[in-house]
Amino acid sequence: MRLLFLLAVLLLAACQNTNQQNKSGNEITDMLGRKVFVPEKVERIVGIRAGALRLISYMNAAQYVVGVEETEKQFARPYNMSHPHFKSLPSIGPMMGGDAEMIVASHPDVIFITYTTVGDADALQQKTGIPVVAIDATEMATAADTLFASLKLMGKILNRSTRVDSLITFIKNNIEELNSRTANIPTDEKPTVYAGGLSYSGAHGLLSTHAYFPPFVFVNAQNVLASINLQIVSHVKGTFIDAEQLLAWNPDVIFIDQAGYQLVQADLETGWYNNINALKNKRVHYLFPHNNYATNYELVLMNAWLVGKTLYPDSFADIDLNKKFDEISQGFLQCNFGQIIDSTNNYFYNAR
Repeated sequence: MRLLFLLAVLLLAACQNTNQQNKSGNEITDMLGRKVFVPEKVERIVGIRAGALRLISYMNAAQYVVGVEETEKQFARPYNMSHPHFKSLPSIGPMMGGDAEMIVASHPDVIFITYTTVGDADALQQKTGIPVVAIDATEMATAADTLFASLKLMGKILNRSTRVDSLITFIKNNIEELNSRTANIPTDEKPTVYAGGLSYSGAHGLLSTHAYFPPFVFVNAQNVLASINLQIVSHVKGTFIDAEQLLAWNPDVIFIDQAGYQLVQADLETGWYNNINALKNKRVHYLFPHNNYATNYELVLMNAWLVGKTLYPDSFADIDLNKKFDEISQGFLQCNFGQIIDSTNNYFYNAR
């Protein structure tokens, strides 16, 4: 009996010691409203689930990453192409969450996680004994404030607040300039537009689209889906329409996500859509595939400039897209876009 009592005391003391360790450092409130204690100096991190490693890369904090999900070694995305050393880092498990034991083996000071719940984040923190911070890799056009708040939170933890302020200003300036160049164009001078083949957890055909497609929003384009209720639109699961609806909308211009290029080509080869104005007038254009394990925000802005120059050439006559793409790539990833393209084959096709 006395031995059991002694063991209970020792166990209680151990738990109290663990709680004290977990509550050392700085208290932050993550994007789920959780109170989390993080070390004052964070030098070893991992990012799990879609978009987490991308946001870390935007922070100029790639050197702090000590392990990556296996998907980061297998697929080409601008942020991991601009940081090729990610492929040589230890694996922390499969995509969308990694493996708790493999994460612990990398000894991070903090785990950043996206697309999670309070329960899952708490469970991972309890399982690993490592602070788990929920961040948000949300949609840029309709939830920019949430994205910016997430970036600011990461900047505070990683001592990158100056970098975050600079990045947010860069994004806002791009959006404001795109708007200023297009806001006063008369409606009757704007063609109707449609974005097809958009990627959501994989490639899709022509009928995969978005009612609030950010490149269209930023240049005030006349999206044929504009009447759809925002509440039924998901930037994660996507929006899919009927072929008859696309025929009825009959857009003047169609933009295709290159990730869905082959599937869209198969759709078009059926001849079903030949009477759409965009097809009849050969006004079908291709965009960089900005959805790939969440959103590549730099590609969103590149696509917006590409759409703007395509739809309103007079308003963008002074813009050299190649220079603009390099400027945006530098703003997000500190490298020219041409360097990223040169490091891979067939990823960006020929949007320019």
